[in-house]
Amino acid sequence: MPWQILGHDWAIAQLKNNIQAGTDAHAYLISGVPGIGKALLALRFAQALNCEAGLGEPCLTCRTCRRIERGNHPDVRIASMATQAAGLKADEAARQKELKIATIRAWQNDLSLRPYEARRRILILHDAERLNEEASNAMLKTLEEPPPYATLILVANSTNLLPTIVSRCRVLRLRPLPRREVATALEARGIASDEAATLAAWSGGRIGWAIQMLAQPEAIAQRDEQLESLLALSQQGVSAGLRWAEQRAKEYRTGEQATVFAWLDLWQSWWRDVLLVAAGCAESVINLDRQEHLAQAARRYDARQAYTMVAKINQAVQQLRENGNPQLVLESVVLQLPRGD
Repeated sequence: MPWQILGHDWAIAQLKNNIQAGTDAHAYLISGVPGIGKALLALRFAQALNCEAGLGEPCLTCRTCRRIERGNHPDVRIASMATQAAGLKADEAARQKELKIATIRAWQNDLSLRPYEARRRILILHDAERLNEEASNAMLKTLEEPPPYATLILVANSTNLLPTIVSRCRVLRLRPLPRREVATALEARGIASDEAATLAAWSGGRIGWAIQMLAQPEAIAQRDEQLESLLALSQQGVSAGLRWAEQRAKEYRTGEQATVFAWLDLWQSWWRDVLLVAAGCAESVINLDRQEHLAQAARRYDARQAYTMVAKINQAVQQLRENGNPQLVLESVVLQLPRGD
């Protein structure tokens, strides 16, 4: 497996065939949910385009492949929200919400230079869905008049970019992997089958996320604590729920949007599981380690209540993405929450 990527065989085959046939595009958009393997695929594609073996895929052993892997090849440049925030004070970095035009102008300056030692000059832009209006327009101009020696690779969590940008890229939409495939990969790393099955279920088909969790046991403990606090809200008064909403809204306003979305994703996974158990589909639940609690919840709440919560949380996520007032949005969720007996 030269690409050393789990899954996404169709995308790898397409990229390999593009290179071998000489039909590779000047710009690609690789999209998919966080942790699904987009960044690794973009890196491997950059290696394949410039690999000294010239076989249409990365050998991962030549000097060029190794330098790209380490991030110090002069002809492969990577930009993202993280690189944009580099050098800023912590509070300023936390307030960064968009990719700005300065980042794209730096790209354009790079593009004016011919490859120093590789066949192609490659620019990889992560978080492309966060381009602001000015940056999007600058990016569009770059895509309209790309130099023949350059390949641009946009990496995004969604295809929520200007349609004119998407139309100028060859789009690869990565899909979540089957749960069994993720579990098998984790077991190959020495993880016990029960733990692998649980992590695979939690991952939602995001192999990168699952592997990251293996390296961060504290993140697993934090997930358990967060779920416990969410479940407790059903047993507590409305004031406790409003305090929770206020805390999450404060996090959202101070730049921790990803944290708030993670809270909502976890909460929605719970209510989705309750709905599945109530409908007799317990084999498809995400929270495999809490099946007894799910059975109790399915007896306490009916399917209508569970469905309402799933829909309400989904609506809240959409409203936040559309710049809704975070405190009002989150308060509306906790006020919808069915209370325990």
